[in-house]
Amino acid sequence: MNANALPGNAELVLENIQIEPPYPKKGELTVITGDVYNAGIVETDSLASIITAAYFVDDKLLFIDEIGNVKPGIGNKIKISSDPVWDAEVGNHNVKIIIDYHNTLNDQYDSFDDNIAEKTFSISSLNSTKILLTTSSPYVIQGKDTLLNISVSLEDSDSNKPLDGKNIILNFDGDDIYLTTDKYGKIFFSKTVNYSKALSVESNFEGDNQYLPSSSILTLHSIPKDITSAILVNIIDAKKQYNFENNSFEFLIFQDSYENLIKKISPTTTLLDSDTFWISLPAEHDYFAEVYLDGRFLFLTDKIQLNENDIVLEELVIPESAEVRFRVTNELGEPQSNVIVNNWIYSTITDENGFTDWIVVLPTSHANSYVAEVFLPNEITMQSNPFDVFSGEKKTIDIITMEIRTIYDIPDWIKNNAEWWAAGQIDDDSFVQGIQYLIKEDILKIPPTTQGSSSGSNDIPDWIKSNAEWWAAGQIDDTSFINAMQFLIKEGIVRIL
Repeated sequence: MNANALPGNAELVLENIQIEPPYPKKGELTVITGDVYNAGIVETDSLASIITAAYFVDDKLLFIDEIGNVKPGIGNKIKISSDPVWDAEVGNHNVKIIIDYHNTLNDQYDSFDDNIAEKTFSISSLNSTKILLTTSSPYVIQGKDTLLNISVSLEDSDSNKPLDGKNIILNFDGDDIYLTTDKYGKIFFSKTVNYSKALSVESNFEGDNQYLPSSSILTLHSIPKDITSAILVNIIDAKKQYNFENNSFEFLIFQDSYENLIKKISPTTTLLDSDTFWISLPAEHDYFAEVYLDGRFLFLTDKIQLNENDIVLEELVIPESAEVRFRVTNELGEPQSNVIVNNWIYSTITDENGFTDWIVVLPTSHANSYVAEVFLPNEITMQSNPFDVFSGEKKTIDIITMEIRTIYDIPDWIKNNAEWWAAGQIDDDSFVQGIQYLIKEDILKIPPTTQGSSSGSNDIPDWIKSNAEWWAAGQIDDTSFINAMQFLIKEGIVRIL
């Protein structure tokens, strides 16, 4: 498909519509998938916060979903998919996807011509099959002869019955070999290869008058010839949420125990393909790794024993991302708007109902709960309670703001002065001079207060004396007394030099 990109825009291109499973039987729930890339030069989230994808079968709308930000470049291609929404029916069916279904980008930024793709799929009443392809080694050594022992098994998908006498095509990087399954539905085949690059091996059953076709493919990775012991890591990201080019993966490799961190690597340094990389390590040790994604701890791998001349394949399954939003209320349950919530990815602000936007996060791992930071309009900062998010979950986190009361450290003997003043044992001038001295010497701490111009008099309202008397008697709290002192400062009765 040729993209009709306009300069300066985010031109989305939809291609490669598929259904999963590729050969569904009648009534089987089926997922519709497609690939999307951005042929423009700006990211889509700079132009629209929401982009939708709609999925149709025979022109009937079955599912609408949002797709995430799409960065420019075909290398940043993402896979989109519906939920399992279609009960497959026998016959030919037109499957269609429309991206930017609600036209949030509009034609000024994204031509509609590339936003729609469709394909006809034939659903048969034949029995489905499954084919399994394995090999004795997940790699080939560059420039060396490698003996590969290949195993293929073919079964009926429903009954797991082995299918014997079926023709299988093995393809080694374009070269076909024709074989037939034995009475156990299996094929064993050996081949010596010498490759300086990755090797693709595929097994195909083309189907017959009783069974549907099926296929399986392996990629054998090419390892530098001077590597004698290493771990191959294959990242399995079923929903294609991440890739090494767009996200920062980091592996901390430990040898035998947590006390011995021997490597800290980014997979892009030893990348074999878009999902696989290798780590060269000394033999005769156990290894495990902490895996981080965009600086966030993802998981801890199991221990792997690595011996001399071993190249071990380790598969790491990336959990499905989750979504969270925050709701901020006060102690009475009233929504708090214009509250900034720092959710460790970016800051967002609550709306009039107290809600933030939804954000995409990794699920939390054991003993690694999330905590959000809240910045209130009165410049008070607080934190949410720790919370966990599970794979694929969508949840709202409630944050209740508490009234913050300042605790003042007032020496007890100041209460004695207030009591004597209220009882008339010292005059107003003496009380004011005493308060001025205490504030100046930082013995009585007053919050920042705008000082009023001098009134030329130390006349103190009667309610201030009553306030001091009640405070000395413990009938009102420290805050009330401090408020009275702030009043005297504002009125210019108490001057702070």
